[in-house]
Amino acid sequence: MVMRALTLLLVALTTLVSGNARADHQRDISVWMLGSPLYDAGFVALNAAGLVIGTKVLHPLRRDRAPLDGHGHRPRVEALGRAGDVAVVIGLITGAGLSYAGELGSEARGIESFRGPVVTLEGALFGSMVTQVVKNFFGVCRPRDWDDLTRTCTTRGEGRDDEAAIDEAHRSFPSGHSAPLAGMAGAALGMYLLPTTPRREHLAVALTSVGFAMTIVVLRVRAGAHSWADTGAAFLSGGLAGFAVAALHLRVSDSEKAPAATAAPMIFSIGAPF
Repeated sequence: MVMRALTLLLVALTTLVSGNARADHQRDISVWMLGSPLYDAGFVALNAAGLVIGTKVLHPLRRDRAPLDGHGHRPRVEALGRAGDVAVVIGLITGAGLSYAGELGSEARGIESFRGPVVTLEGALFGSMVTQVVKNFFGVCRPRDWDDLTRTCTTRGEGRDDEAAIDEAHRSFPSGHSAPLAGMAGAALGMYLLPTTPRREHLAVALTSVGFAMTIVVLRVRAGAHSWADTGAAFLSGGLAGFAVAALHLRVSDSEKAPAATAAPMIFSIGAPF
């Protein structure tokens, strides 16, 4: 799946840079639904399984690694944490809604009218899954759980002291909250940049998603859940994952150029008998 996305992305970029290889052919690159709904259902199921594995099955490294920005402990601000949760939901709904509205204004018909929201939401899901799995391999302590005096990672910012709380305290890098909106932005940007004929609607979705993602970045840092290094890494990884999802939906087709128009042959001349 990933190799197919990289291959299509390489073909698209090569075509955009080099242009048509032959004068009698033209190459069209477009984003489309991949034929069978089973493919998208399988993609969603695979990523959902990855989220469960990253959250429930895998355990982060339990070591006393301080927040990566060097600022140490910051208290938990519950109101800002809840605001970040709400912003993620609103951002995803807004991005998917704008994508669907853009498809309604295009020539898409039938299942193709869901192309925009499906691709952007899959980008959000893939970005979130990648981040949730990867954060288990670093074991960085959340700022709200870090103790500056003992230089240890505690669970005081989690409000409880059980196995799940210990895991959560060590899952700071990268940030899971900012990854879905970054993934949506990356997918929308890919839908805008990769096709032969770009559509401004996708750029609007990308910019809107970036706005929500940056809002979530600030909220999560101020809430004591992450450092700027955590949120920045999630923004980059989520965006790249979403862009790869857009590449996975590319269709590259060659078609013959229409022959140059020529004057129609004279079948009869003025005054000639039929």
